[in-house]
Amino acid sequence: MPLSDLGDVEALLRRFKKASEYRELARSLHQDAYDFAAPQRETFRFHSPGQEKNNHVYDSTAIRALEQFASRIKGSTLPSWKHWMTLTSGTVVPEGEKATIDKQLEKIGEVFFNELNHSNFDTEVNSSLVDLGIGTGAVIIDENPDLIGDAFKFTSVPMSELYPEKPAEGRIRSVWRKQKLQVGAIEQVWPGAKLPQKLKEKAEKDPFVEDDFLNGQLYNTKDKKYYQVVIYEPSKDIIFDQSFDSQRFIVFRWHVVAGEVFGRGPAIQSLPDIRTLNKVVQFDLEAAALSIGGVYTGINDGIFNPNTVRIAPKTIIPVGSNNNQNPTLRALERAGDPTVAQIQMERLQDAINKSFFANPLGDISDPVRSATENMIRQQEMLKQAGASFGRIRSELVEPLVEAGLDILMSRGQIERFRVDGEQATIRHTSPLAKSEDLEDFQNAQIWLQFNQAVLGEGMAGSIKVEELPKFSQEKLGIPANLVRDESERQAFGEQALAAAQQMGVEPGVA
Repeated sequence: MPLSDLGDVEALLRRFKKASEYRELARSLHQDAYDFAAPQRETFRFHSPGQEKNNHVYDSTAIRALEQFASRIKGSTLPSWKHWMTLTSGTVVPEGEKATIDKQLEKIGEVFFNELNHSNFDTEVNSSLVDLGIGTGAVIIDENPDLIGDAFKFTSVPMSELYPEKPAEGRIRSVWRKQKLQVGAIEQVWPGAKLPQKLKEKAEKDPFVEDDFLNGQLYNTKDKKYYQVVIYEPSKDIIFDQSFDSQRFIVFRWHVVAGEVFGRGPAIQSLPDIRTLNKVVQFDLEAAALSIGGVYTGINDGIFNPNTVRIAPKTIIPVGSNNNQNPTLRALERAGDPTVAQIQMERLQDAINKSFFANPLGDISDPVRSATENMIRQQEMLKQAGASFGRIRSELVEPLVEAGLDILMSRGQIERFRVDGEQATIRHTSPLAKSEDLEDFQNAQIWLQFNQAVLGEGMAGSIKVEELPKFSQEKLGIPANLVRDESERQAFGEQALAAAQQMGVEPGVA
């Protein structure tokens, strides 16, 4: 049995119990963050379908900012219908073969993105990026069992169903999902599942009844494989298992505190400001209601009864005295300063939006900025959260590419190779990655201008001018097929030399 290295079902359940303990430590914190920043997505508590979840929220700044955060991360790192990475030759590929290999890898990248863009990736990963704004996102990439059609099928896993194991180092590789599933759909979700007799009887009696299942992806350090195991918890039976060469259950985090399993996103980091803003807006609304409706004091003098009086337009209220010095009914003087509340709200809203990168390029009504200024703002955003963006690359982008290529290889759509840094490596070309490369490109331009000013015509003797097109192609993300490789450059040079010699001979022949 392929799971023998991981132990029996009792050992697996002990692993899940330990993961549950880590999750329980973080549950209340994440629940609070969901309550204020994503109340409609909060599923830690039991909710009936259609139940209102946001009646305690008085300000939607964090809710809008979290949605913008997910869209900005998506557009900056995984833009729709764009090639946000390229495959390039690794370290063991001979220098003379790199150009040819790069062109082959570029075609493989086109196959990958063609399948990705026609899948449900954009819709599912956006939900996971919302969870990332809380702290931890998760998405499952499966192979479409139908060989005709899209190769990939993605599933966003809500944090309430997520039970990651604490990794020894690096990214999370072993993770559990506790999910409810209709018993009649088990064999459709996990083809070939071995159902115990009680589960078969339940499915025959009512296929639409739901039951709990533990769906785990466990990494085996011995054979470097990932094992999926599905346990029916009531009977402690393993009903399905399979193995993969790549990580299919991908968990990614924003910021990680040492010793913790779950991440902490902008929503958790800004939770004090979010709570305070919500309370300030609540007080401001209450003050506005008092200003609009007013508060009155009344004297029960036998004529006026404050317990039954109704203050409304076009009504006459019987009173004992209308004397301005001592009236039966008097409006209570207003107290407090609404200006202070407005200043506090603006300050807190600005702080929350900044923490979610909701508007790094400024408001649309601001004066038009140059492309250089916008690029500098992008680079500044990258510097502010460089570690977190780097974690997205290592915990989401790279496992996603590796899993997608593994699926395409198993389907025979591309040839087998390894993205291990030696045969091939991933080069990020997303808009955010280009901001880094543009900084390198600008530095190279300054360096070239300096050398040209100092060396003049002798610059070609000190600088490999012939390598500049390749350098600029890599830094600007230009397709590799637009740049001649070494053999093509040599052939072109020989043709140019022959043409020049021919032109020099022709006048003498006449």
